[in-house]
Amino acid sequence: MQSTVSNRKIVIFISLFLFLFLSCAGILPARSSKAASSVKIRYNGKTYKNKSKKRTVKYNSKTVSKKSYKALIIKKSYMVPYSHVFKKGVNAKCSYSKKNKTLTISKNQVTITMKLGEKTATVNGKKVKLKTAPLSVRYVSQKKTMIFVPVSFVAENLHLSYKKSGSHIYIEDPLQISYDGQTAYYTGVQGTIYYNHKNYKLSSMPVIKLSGNMYMPAEETMDNILNLEYDYNASSGKITVTNEDLDIELVCYVNSTQALLNSKRVTLNAPVKIIKDVKKNKNVVCFPASQTLKQLNYIRSWNKKNEYYSIQSKSFFDWQKTLTGSQESDTDTNHIYAVNASYSEINGIGSINFKITGSLSEIMKTLTVKRSSNTITITIPKSKYLLNKHSFSNFGEIIEKYDATDNNDMVTITLTCSGVADYSYIVQNKMLELNVLYTYSNSSGSVTEYSLSIPKPANTTIANVSNQDLYASKKFQIIIQGNHVNFLKANPIVISNNSVKKVAVSLSGMNTVITVTTSSLRGYKIYERGNNFVVSMGAPKNIYRSIVVLDAGHGGFDPGAQHKKTDEKDLTHKIIYTLMKSYFSSNAPDIKVYWTRSSDVYVTLANRAAFAKSVGADAFISLHMNSASSSSANGTEVYYSVSNNGKGFGGITSKKMATLFKNRLINDLKTKNRGVKTAGYYVLKHNTVPAILIELGFLSGSSDYSKLTSASFQKKAAKSIYDGIVSMFSTYQTGR
Repeated sequence: MQSTVSNRKIVIFISLFLFLFLSCAGILPARSSKAASSVKIRYNGKTYKNKSKKRTVKYNSKTVSKKSYKALIIKKSYMVPYSHVFKKGVNAKCSYSKKNKTLTISKNQVTITMKLGEKTATVNGKKVKLKTAPLSVRYVSQKKTMIFVPVSFVAENLHLSYKKSGSHIYIEDPLQISYDGQTAYYTGVQGTIYYNHKNYKLSSMPVIKLSGNMYMPAEETMDNILNLEYDYNASSGKITVTNEDLDIELVCYVNSTQALLNSKRVTLNAPVKIIKDVKKNKNVVCFPASQTLKQLNYIRSWNKKNEYYSIQSKSFFDWQKTLTGSQESDTDTNHIYAVNASYSEINGIGSINFKITGSLSEIMKTLTVKRSSNTITITIPKSKYLLNKHSFSNFGEIIEKYDATDNNDMVTITLTCSGVADYSYIVQNKMLELNVLYTYSNSSGSVTEYSLSIPKPANTTIANVSNQDLYASKKFQIIIQGNHVNFLKANPIVISNNSVKKVAVSLSGMNTVITVTTSSLRGYKIYERGNNFVVSMGAPKNIYRSIVVLDAGHGGFDPGAQHKKTDEKDLTHKIIYTLMKSYFSSNAPDIKVYWTRSSDVYVTLANRAAFAKSVGADAFISLHMNSASSSSANGTEVYYSVSNNGKGFGGITSKKMATLFKNRLINDLKTKNRGVKTAGYYVLKHNTVPAILIELGFLSGSSDYSKLTSASFQKKAAKSIYDGIVSMFSTYQTGR
């Protein structure tokens, strides 16, 4: 027993020796920084170890607190020595009476009087309550005593702006403004503008908040930042803002909420105001940001954390020219008569979508798209560029410039990017649709990753890639022209998404088919990126800007209307599926279509209606053919349900949707106009999104039957419905 005790003593001695040795050698870690940062202070007769987070005080960006005497939390309030921060730093007029223990601080026509130890103060003679009373605080180690005051109370009552951020407290001089016949110190948010991913500081007036509305300077924002045409008539108070690239004109008046958008009356949520910066003695016309920018077709939001007003273009330009008769009939030269550029951003992935339309589909299908470093070049042979505008450079950071040249019957369009951007394109009939993509860093600084990365075989581009969505079986296929099976075995596909269950590579004919099986319904987009084809994947609403369900009426054992051995189910399927699916086959579409049936099968009405919700659709369109006992009944009519007519995306209703498609079909197909009607059809009444049912014509009709069974009419009908979908999502935007 005695021997055991002796051994323990030896172990303890050795342990103490090692601890002292390692400590002296600096090998052991130092004490926690929290303990080392404590300050011993004394007030109200007691000594305390203050371990609160210390903050440096800055006034107009200049540090005014002393290094050894930063702001401390005392009794739940940040306190500072008044002599350092307010007397010397802020240049307030200060006086202290030792006899009465009374402190007076004056600035900006405000006088604050406080007494040590008391929670009642006066501001311009009016009594107010303090959360924490002023204190006489002694720093024990420094042997120094100072008068501490609650910094937020003093700053805010002197009309100074006050903000805590990180390890700092920021105090700024107030903005003194005059508006609506009153002059006031403004100490609220003073923001900047973040336009198309670039931050702009404002010189005339910051973004400020008045009566719950964010206001920004009209001329500086519209003219200098958004590059719009801005005109202000001081005598009449009339403001005219014009965007020639989108053919938009907004007219509004000072002190009024009434405005004209392309001559149509609209109402702003607050009046335009003239706000005077008193210090600069300058009047600034300011507009209510949200509604004004909405009328001008911008995505907008206030970023509270970073104090900037974010503005993003929905559409950059929409240039069009009407073809002359000779140009329409010209079979040798392709005339480029429409170019459109728009923007979408989902989950940190921004995309600029170009639509370039020519007069001859045969020539458009021969165009080439190539990338060299940060330049994407579109070459269209045997073509003329008819548009007056050839250049645009107000995109933001994805694309720096669009340039179009027309030389020797060759149109060349060059997109200069800020870096090597990913892209995807497809030629549909007479239109090239090209998506240029850029991945933005999120708030944490990380970059959105792609779900799949497919090594690119030699001599292939995105033009050699197509896709097929097998959403009914939770699969999709990526199809690459040529036999690349062995190449992909030697260069495996990289998977970075947990919802991918399986990836299989096989050969089908002369094509390599990559079949992706997922755990749930997934949306996807395919791009070319360097030496890879990459796939962005997620829930459909996180991938696509707009989603519509198309429903081919009847099917399977339900033939629908019948006439002269023609079944309604076959016509609806051919028009809305067979003839329309090519319109939505892009590798990176903005508009995604899901069909309730893609073959001759029967689908219950309940399942058709529920399908829209299951895929996260924004709209539902069902196609049918009519029938009547008399052959004199002919024409097109569109139905909606009054019990499903609430506002959907962009403010659309089922009735507005029905009217839009009725007008489009009548104009394109020249059928008899039977109007918009209401009905309690199951797929309309029990749907969760705006829904319509199109009765395209009467199978039994004396004039309609020959049209409905005509191949050319069916193609026109499919194109008309497609154009209606594009128009709907352009006019009523989902905001995604």
